[in-house]
Amino acid sequence: MLRDCRDKVQSVKVSIIRFLLIIFVRIKARYCRSMAEVQVEAVPLCVEYCGVCGMPPEYCEYSPEPAQCYDWMKANLPDYYTRLVEATSQLEGASLADSKRQTRGGKGLKKLKKKQDEAKRVVVSRSLRTKRKCVTVVVGLKTCDIDLKKASKTFAQHFSCGSSVTGEDEIVIQGDVSFEVADFIPDKWIEVPEDCVEIVDQKK
Repeated sequence: MLRDCRDKVQSVKVSIIRFLLIIFVRIKARYCRSMAEVQVEAVPLCVEYCGVCGMPPEYCEYSPEPAQCYDWMKANLPDYYTRLVEATSQLEGASLADSKRQTRGGKGLKKLKKKQDEAKRVVVSRSLRTKRKCVTVVVGLKTCDIDLKKASKTFAQHFSCGSSVTGEDEIVIQGDVSFEVADFIPDKWIEVPEDCVEIVDQKK
C-alpha cells in the first residue's frame, strides 16, 4: 500500500517537472523570436573626407589651405557645400546683429573716444612746502595709462625717498628731483614719449 502511494507521488512529481520544463522552453522560444524581430541590422556609417586636406569637410576651415578645400568640396560635395555656406551666412548675420545691439547704447564708444582724444602730457614741477623742504610733483601719468600706485612705489625705490599719490592724477615725491624724474619717466615707461614730459617753472 505505501509503496503504491510512493510510486504515485513520484509519478506526479515527474509529470509536474516535465510540464514546467515544456512551459519554460516555449517561453524562451517566444522571447528569442521577439528579440530577433526587434533587433535592427547594423549599417556602417559612411564618412566623407576632403580630397585636399584629408579631414572631414566640417574641419576644412582649420586646414592650411581652406580655399582649395572649399573648391574641392564645391565640385565633389555640392550638397554639403551649400549647407555649409548657408550655416556660415547665418552665423555671420547673427554675429553682426549682436555687434549692432551692443554698440547701440554708445557708452563704451564714448569712453574710448574720449580716452584716445585725451592728449598725453606729463608735468613735473617743484613745490616748496616749507622754507627748507621741497617736493617734486608729477601730474599726468594717468593720461599714459600708468598705474599711479605702482609708479609712486617705483619712484620711492629708485630715488630712495618718500612718494605718495595725493590726487586723482598727482604724485608727490619728497625732495627736489624734478630733472631726474623727467629723465627717468621715459626710460622707465616706453609708452610715455620724451616730448610729452614737461618741466614747468620751479616755484620759489
